[in-house]
Amino acid sequence: MPNVRRTLVRAGADLPIDADEGATLLEVIRKELGVRSASLGCRDGSCGACRVLVDGELVPSCRVRWNDVKDRATLETYEDLERDAAATRATEAFASERPTRCKLCVGALGVTAVALARAGESGDAEAIEGVLTNATCMCTGRGSWRRALKG
Repeated sequence: MPNVRRTLVRAGADLPIDADEGATLLEVIRKELGVRSASLGCRDGSCGACRVLVDGELVPSCRVRWNDVKDRATLETYEDLERDAAATRATEAFASERPTRCKLCVGALGVTAVALARAGESGDAEAIEGVLTNATCMCTGRGSWRRALKG
């Protein structure tokens, strides 16, 4: 497959990237940007471990094709948001829920917490259930996510 050139905007910087048009956004951000907080889990978006924000929208990056990413899209990963108060509260709460587990989805949990906070839905049970519809912690299920996001 041919390469497609897109520019991502991350932390205010333009990042021109050439990647295979059939690659996923997850593959691109891990390989080209070195992002490790977005993880490959289920490969179909159902576990939530690959979540990032694209233009402010919470997306499962393993399901987004590089060819479908618009040029100059803004990308935010946990590395970009880890100092955000909502992300910090959620990941600290999550760590207390399961400190010895795999931590595959901790970065995505922080991104999810920030998305909820920005929407004014932090702690809102219905909003939390909405984002958990397509997210499952592979180790402990949704209970630890629910408790951390209510934090």
